[in-house]
Amino acid sequence: MVSFGGHMGLVAVVKNVMVDKDKTLKNETILDAVGIGSLLPGPLAVNVVAYVGYAMRRTAGAIISMTGVILPACVAMLLLSWAYFRYGYQQQFKEVMYYVTGAVSAIILSTGLQLYVKELNGNRIRTVICLAGIAGILLTNSYVVTIGFIVAGGILGSTLKLHTGGLTNSGIESRSFTRRPGIFSLIILGCLLCIVCLFVLNAQQYSDNILLKIIILFSGISLTLFGGGYVMIPIMQTLFVSNMGWLTRQEFLDAIALSQSTPGPILVSATFIGYKMAGFTGAIIATIAIFAPSAVLKVLVAKAYLQIKDHALAKNILSGVKAVVIGLIIGAAIKIGGQLSWNMPLALITAGAFICSFRYRLSPIYIILSSALVGIIVWFFK
Repeated sequence: MVSFGGHMGLVAVVKNVMVDKDKTLKNETILDAVGIGSLLPGPLAVNVVAYVGYAMRRTAGAIISMTGVILPACVAMLLLSWAYFRYGYQQQFKEVMYYVTGAVSAIILSTGLQLYVKELNGNRIRTVICLAGIAGILLTNSYVVTIGFIVAGGILGSTLKLHTGGLTNSGIESRSFTRRPGIFSLIILGCLLCIVCLFVLNAQQYSDNILLKIIILFSGISLTLFGGGYVMIPIMQTLFVSNMGWLTRQEFLDAIALSQSTPGPILVSATFIGYKMAGFTGAIIATIAIFAPSAVLKVLVAKAYLQIKDHALAKNILSGVKAVVIGLIIGAAIKIGGQLSWNMPLALITAGAFICSFRYRLSPIYIILSSALVGIIVWFFK
């Protein structure tokens, strides 16, 4: 309900609530989730939450955690979509949420610095890798480059044995790499591959059923586009505005603006598109199709990873990857801040949010709600 902005903002809230406050997770779980999720298609935030749920309570945990993180945004987007097509879009709400974005960037920065202090612990090599991750996200918008940094971090971690310090498997708990996937997992992988094939072959053009078109398009996007919502948005614009003609350019921009005004992942804009094309049913189907396939793939990967995560090689690889991930989190906060048009109220809200989060470990729930309230007051007098 309070994870506005999705992506690293949602990850930061999960970390602050579940690691720092409730202590039901370890930092390691969050970093593993981000590291693995960054290598997979689909929205990063939902993939991270699916991993967290699976790590805690396996399949049931993944389903419940995904439902919990998507439901508030989906309900909010349904209401906003109904109001949009009935009354039109009011810009005032976006101006209020502008101040929340500053608070979100502060929470992400605080999370990254907390992880840096606790996980890297002054290690020079991992600090250099972390700085490379920060530079990577700040200097380029290419998801391929980001993947390259993550892979390079894993290679360095394995080569330099950053976790084991040169020890061999004899002194470390090890699990076999040879366990094969079950028949059920293979069937699911086959189904996901079929979805990708249907999407690549433009199978939706051979159907007159709008719901089937929605399923093929959104599930295909979920499994073929990497880099999370901000990378997927321009491709979705080309697909739904230029190719399919489902939305006007202004409607698409409004859909993105509305999605950023709701808690949770930015790709809840799929709910808006589905609502326009097929009402309530279309909105629900589009939402499930954009999030579920990539999350299912994430759970399959999580299942395999959790079987070998205690192996020395896996520990060394993830040690390097985690350093890059911490850099990506810090870099994401800096990048979000760099995209804002700064003024005195925004600067004060952001600075206060950072101090409350980093120094006093105040729950992001209170920080975000307070920043929204201040934003309403500033907008009212403005």
